Amino acid sequence: MTLHHQRLDQRAGHIRGQIARFEAMLLDDVEAQRLEREHAMAQTARRDVDLRLREREREVEGRRTRLRARERELMSGRIRNPTELMKMQDEVQHLKAAVGVEEDAQLLLMEQQENLEADVSRLTRELTAARDQAAAAAPGLRARLDLLTSELAQVEAEREETWAQVPADWQRAYRRVRARISDPVAEVVGNQCQACHVTVTSSGMQAVRRAALLQCDNCGRILVVA
Repeated sequence: MTLHHQRLDQRAGHIRGQIARFEAMLLDDVEAQRLEREHAMAQTARRDVDLRLREREREVEGRRTRLRARERELMSGRIRNPTELMKMQDEVQHLKAAVGVEEDAQLLLMEQQENLEADVSRLTRELTAARDQAAAAAPGLRARLDLLTSELAQVEAEREETWAQVPADWQRAYRRVRARISDPVAEVVGNQCQACHVTVTSSGMQAVRRAALLQCDNCGRILVVA
């Protein structure tokens, strides 16, 4: 009876673990949560690039405006001093070079923006699919959870019925051993304790065959013949 009770207890523990796993699956969709994090990061990165691109566009437009103004002034013919004319030409060349650098940087940001928009779109699709998949799987998970809950109730009821048939001295010994070992009962096969594989004495084997209460001299488990 004690061995059967132990097996039922172990079965109940296994079922509880399954129930906890299915409950976690219903509450927490790991894949969807991962995609949500990636989606949020991609959106943040895209907003950052959008902001930097707008700032860069303002800077480029400001330099272009100054460049056009200097070019008009240079072509107007009003500047006749050679030194001032050369200085103006140098400034125009410098502005053109600066505009070119700014435009290259702007193109890179636009490329990043395009890539991030593609990432956000892809992650949006994947996240939607993951949520749909989780929603589709939920009824099956709940049905499985209901079956496990029902099975657990049956196993626990049988375990309690079995325990009620265990003699009081066996119950006390079982509790003492259980306090330090998760599986307090061990089978004896071929005169060996199947938990620690230590040989049981002849007198011990006789006691076990008589269904007398006997504990292993090595591991302390209650010995039974299956």
